[in-house]
Amino acid sequence: MTLFSGILLSIFVAILITENYGYGYWMISRPIFAGPLIGLVMGDLQTGLQVGASVELMFMGVLPIGGSVPPNAQIAGIIGTIYAIQAGSPALGISLALPIGILAQFLIMLAWNINIFLVHKADAAIKEGKTKTLEKLHLAGVIVFFSVFFVASFMAIQFGSEFVKQINDALPVWVSGGLTIASGLLPAIGMAMLLKMMDFKKFWPFFLIGFVLSVYLKLDVLAVSLLGAGVAAGAGALRKGENQTAQNLPTEEGPTDHNLLAKKDLWRVFARSFFSMATINYERYISLGFDYAMIPVLQKLYKDETEYQKALQRHNEFFNCHPYTTNIVMGVSIALEEQKALGKPITDETISSTKTALMGPLSGIGDSVFKATFMTIFAAVGAGLALNGNILGPIIFIVPNIFLNVATRYLGVFWGYKFGVKLIAKMKNSDLIKNFVQGATIVGMMVTGSMVVNFVKIELTAQWDNAGKEIVLQDLINQIFPGLLPLIITLIFYWALMKNKKAIYWLMLACFVIGLLGKLTGIL
Repeated sequence: MTLFSGILLSIFVAILITENYGYGYWMISRPIFAGPLIGLVMGDLQTGLQVGASVELMFMGVLPIGGSVPPNAQIAGIIGTIYAIQAGSPALGISLALPIGILAQFLIMLAWNINIFLVHKADAAIKEGKTKTLEKLHLAGVIVFFSVFFVASFMAIQFGSEFVKQINDALPVWVSGGLTIASGLLPAIGMAMLLKMMDFKKFWPFFLIGFVLSVYLKLDVLAVSLLGAGVAAGAGALRKGENQTAQNLPTEEGPTDHNLLAKKDLWRVFARSFFSMATINYERYISLGFDYAMIPVLQKLYKDETEYQKALQRHNEFFNCHPYTTNIVMGVSIALEEQKALGKPITDETISSTKTALMGPLSGIGDSVFKATFMTIFAAVGAGLALNGNILGPIIFIVPNIFLNVATRYLGVFWGYKFGVKLIAKMKNSDLIKNFVQGATIVGMMVTGSMVVNFVKIELTAQWDNAGKEIVLQDLINQIFPGLLPLIITLIFYWALMKNKKAIYWLMLACFVIGLLGKLTGIL
């Protein structure tokens, strides 16, 4: 392959893979679809079908749930297909898929960490009221992903399979392992920021409940969210007998009769939501993408520059949710922001707590229903056809996934907004405001406690022999208090943030130092 051909193919590959984070999450980079697409470009459709389907089946159970970054199926399938066509051997491309996927982990980790820099630059842009700069910084995340994938693809295509093996083998263990450890620690910063935002001093028992449910009963975030909703509802029911204000709501017209927003504003949020993952990172995940999507409505709602900047700041806090269900949270947040702009008793805490309470269960639904069930079913059917050389295989996979992508984002924004308006209509002029805030905070605290267990990863590797018996330090800690280290790290970060607003920069640096030194010394 000539240098020019290699560059063109690398650009095409980078554009294709970038969709997974940079634009839309359309599933066009999945092996089952991208393999045949690469086959068409390179003039060997049948090899593309065979390799793409085989790699899809290999990686079908390997899903990036939550903040995990497993071996990347997309890059593995695409580069594996290219190698297979170049060598005239589908078996070669399939056999190289796993090492390629493992190496791709570090590429994605690199992009995620670069995006942390963009998020902090966005913080400064918000304080200076530079909306255009904020938007450019977020969209720069697309360039980050494209650049990382282009360079990697070009090197892999130009130098061949042996180059990929050599890089993967030559990367120092302490560097790759240290970055992995740091990636497990960075979410603790986001957790600490949530605790600071949701009045941890008052609601800490619910945080502890969520932590205990996940660490001892092994409940996931979705289960804890549902239990949190039950606890909040129960607490509300107990208060109901003491205060009947909520039963005597005024019958005046709801806020839908004097909205500040029009449908075109919601359409703009819908369109921008396809870029919500462009700056996904280990510290705040898709917070900046959420902020970017909300800009059109925030600009229209808040003409006062100070209020507008405050709105941008509260939506650039930690947020992690499946891209298909994120729009529901956006819709509800839009409704809350509109009522706040209308002068209704909606506080910053109400909006932040609502987002936190919703993202847990909605993320769980997205991961379990859309990723692990919906996508897998159509991938399995499509792969079966593709292995037999049937071009309908990738089509059967991609069509329902594109429909799901568009439909969930549209319904999320418009139905979420409608639901949010009705919710606020019932809450105004009653004690439901206070009850709702407390209920949302309870769920949010329990979800955060669960997320500490599920997102913050750190384990001690130190061990020694005692009378011929191997003693593992982490096992001893787990017997006494499992999940202790993630909890301690998160609480230390929370304490640091409470003491110093700029501590976040030092905490980010500390994560990398701990990771690299921990791996180098063998402690972690």
